[in-house]
Amino acid sequence: MIHNLGPFIFGILILLILTIVNILMLKYLNKAWWQKKFIRITVVLLPVIGLIGSIVWGMGYQAKSIWMSKIGSILVILIAISLLALIMALPFSGLLNLISARMEKRKQRSAAEKSDEISLQRRSFLKGAAAAIPLISLSTGGGGIASSFQKTNIYTLPMSFENLPPQLEGFRILHVSDSHLGIYKFLSDYEEIFEEAAEYKPDLVLLTGDISDNLTILPDALKIADGLKPRFGSYASLGNHEYYRGISQVLNSFESGPIELLRSSGKTIDINGATLYLAGCDDPVKIHGLNHDFLGDSMEKGLVGRPSGAFTVLMSHRPEGLDPAAEKDIDLVLSGHTHGGQAGINGHSLWSAFTDRYLWGQYRKNNSQMYLSSGIGHWFPFRLGCPPEAPIIELTTKIDS
Repeated sequence: MIHNLGPFIFGILILLILTIVNILMLKYLNKAWWQKKFIRITVVLLPVIGLIGSIVWGMGYQAKSIWMSKIGSILVILIAISLLALIMALPFSGLLNLISARMEKRKQRSAAEKSDEISLQRRSFLKGAAAAIPLISLSTGGGGIASSFQKTNIYTLPMSFENLPPQLEGFRILHVSDSHLGIYKFLSDYEEIFEEAAEYKPDLVLLTGDISDNLTILPDALKIADGLKPRFGSYASLGNHEYYRGISQVLNSFESGPIELLRSSGKTIDINGATLYLAGCDDPVKIHGLNHDFLGDSMEKGLVGRPSGAFTVLMSHRPEGLDPAAEKDIDLVLSGHTHGGQAGINGHSLWSAFTDRYLWGQYRKNNSQMYLSSGIGHWFPFRLGCPPEAPIIELTTKIDS
């Protein structure tokens, strides 16, 4: 029970921390605002609303009530984003308010009427800018929350390969990752995604981990995914959340379910006379300090029995799997885990400018390519310029320019 309520307890703690930081910033950086009673009441009222949302969210989760879960989660995240947006904005507003206050003192010492008029205009501008910064920040945060609940983007993504067998030209793979069902996304959302994906007639369906955070609905989720009935089957690999939620129960669901789990194992699939080899990595579970040898070893086990020259597709929840895959002649890696950093610009993760980690999109290393999906769901419902997605990878022959 406590384990299942982890996200809600974590949410309450975050709300309390954000509230304390906001109070300190208002009290010491924006003293004039802090003296206003309605601002003090608002800052205290926000976490109270968030606490109510957390309770409703937790009750909905335990009662398996979709509407209660959605209302509660939206309240919690709306308050959390509002507090976070204020934290980001208040230092800048405080600086402008400080400049304005100093100009006020200078004005009091000034005797020139013209100088007073210019000073008044400048102070009015600074005060307006100081108030506008939090409003802009709040507006951006609200937009990110709204985007997290938008419809999943299902689209065709062509990826070209020099060594693609002719029989695989136009072969379509529906890549579904990081659904995190049961917290922000539910079975009804899952059904809608697969209904829309059916129009693209995918040949293969691959689920690359973190399918459901509520294991009681995992069997139904697997049935929904299998309902697409692609010509060459549906397969899955494990993510870290399968372990967090209870790996034994997850394995039981797969053993009695319609979708085959590839866990450090592989499968040879005949595609109209061509050989496609599909493998799945296990997950190292760790959040930090990922041991790359783990992925390499898991991959090596999954490639046992791979026919020579087979076009190879690897499911690796962790995108770091591309590194060892590039050393093992794996053609295509499909990954998730990062959610694209949940903020993007121009089809790339916003955080790519600050790190060399794999975050979102297409990557190439040696002769191996990877598509790293931003995923369907999330633990924290905020997406800005990084919509939820379930791409349909279309294999094609590379055309040299």
